[in-house]
Amino acid sequence: MSIADIDYILNLIKDDLANIETELYRYLDSEVDMANEVASYTLKSGGKRLRPILLVLSTHLLDYHSNRLYKIASVIEYIHTATLLHDDIIDGAKYRRGQISANKKFGNDIVVLCGDFLYSRAFINLVEDGNSEIQMILANAAKTMSEGEIYQLIKTAEFNITIENYLKIIHSKTAILMSACCEIAAVLSNKFDMRSNLKKLGEYIGIIFQVNDDILDYLGNKNKTGKKLGTDLKEGKMTLPLILLRESSNEKDLQIFKNIFFKNNINKNDFNVILELLMKYKIKEKAYNFLSDYKLQCNNLLKELPKNIYNDCLKYIVYYAGNREN
Repeated sequence: MSIADIDYILNLIKDDLANIETELYRYLDSEVDMANEVASYTLKSGGKRLRPILLVLSTHLLDYHSNRLYKIASVIEYIHTATLLHDDIIDGAKYRRGQISANKKFGNDIVVLCGDFLYSRAFINLVEDGNSEIQMILANAAKTMSEGEIYQLIKTAEFNITIENYLKIIHSKTAILMSACCEIAAVLSNKFDMRSNLKKLGEYIGIIFQVNDDILDYLGNKNKTGKKLGTDLKEGKMTLPLILLRESSNEKDLQIFKNIFFKNNINKNDFNVILELLMKYKIKEKAYNFLSDYKLQCNNLLKELPKNIYNDCLKYIVYYAGNREN
């Protein structure tokens, strides 16, 4: 069966998503109102809820249907939201998803502590759920995400970062939590023979999602992404587009690129020069070609999983992760 677009999927699991939204706000129960306000502000900022969607689709793929997954989905979204709050402080972000970032609105001190509150709320819910395997999956994911943030900081402004370094960063910061969403489905449904395949599927979807995000930072439509283009360049992050540009450029263009990369204050003209080089060397096409193997691996994994409407939906999610415009 062919899935037309993301709207089909959202409609198919709309009741699940509505229940997850209810769970998300039910546990914003701090006695300090500001903690609830900051968390609520971020949760309402228009996130895609891709991680809960992955959990729902993966559990239903394995014919697991229970209200229990809604609480676990809220845990995953709390962890994800906490990392966004902390990331925006580190990056000095002014906007998130087209609106003023929480750190800009409320201040860094309050926001970092509200991120900690969400982490705490997440793990209280996990303890209440009581499954030690799910607890370990998400505890390891949270640990890996923190390590990924540290590793990215270490690698900031490193011009010769390798593809392996880059993949380590995006695996840790993005793919690990998506991998956890799919792996948890196997634990919930007691389909442990499918655990490895689902874990890999989530990881590869996460890599595809993040690489596409990094492409959009240069070559996206800011009206659709809700972000200012060129943020990664200003922050000194060598993401895949720049790595491919470095590897593709002739000596003259490489020096131009290098001079801009190491400037203290990169301006709009600098970004436009980089944009021209990206277009000259067809970096967008090369970046999407880089993703083709991950997409193929996802589709191969899906062939080994149950064949039903949710398999078709996950196949579309693979496509969506690599082709979205926002």
